[in-house]
Amino acid sequence: MDSETSVSGVASPTADAGAEDPPVVLTHGDALSRFQKGIADLISSDPALSYLPSDVSLDEARLQLALHQGKAVTVFLRKLDNSIIPIPVLQGSRVLDLKRSVRLHVGSQLRRAGKTMPVSWKYVWRTYSLAVGQTKLEDDNKFLLFYGIGNRTEVTFMKKLRRENKGKRMRSRAED
Repeated sequence: MDSETSVSGVASPTADAGAEDPPVVLTHGDALSRFQKGIADLISSDPALSYLPSDVSLDEARLQLALHQGKAVTVFLRKLDNSIIPIPVLQGSRVLDLKRSVRLHVGSQLRRAGKTMPVSWKYVWRTYSLAVGQTKLEDDNKFLLFYGIGNRTEVTFMKKLRRENKGKRMRSRAED
């Protein structure tokens, strides 16, 4: 492709007016691969983003830039298999924002590992709570600072206890 011809094949004003090149038609796959290659080149050339994988999502890139600018903190999540994942969250975030970041980073980690089995986050949050020490992060609307979560704080999954029917007894048909 000529350097003075755009991707759509339309000649730029500096191009020779007498020479007309046929329009370049790209398939969706070709355009997508060119775009991804351009993004990968851009990420690898930026010193703040050079350590990110080439298939980084927009949210991951934003959080990494916020970390670099000092607008975010890193929370370490200890999973049930004792592996630790660094989770960046913006300063002043709430518990719900931390849960969204956990979902984003665990999902991208599984996708990059080639695992296609979906995670039922509804089941995860119904069965487990995030906890700092022995304190469960039960209220999604509370700020992380309320629980003492700052930079380099370790958060774990803690099994939730089953709730009983709060004094209401279910009668069986035999009692009727």
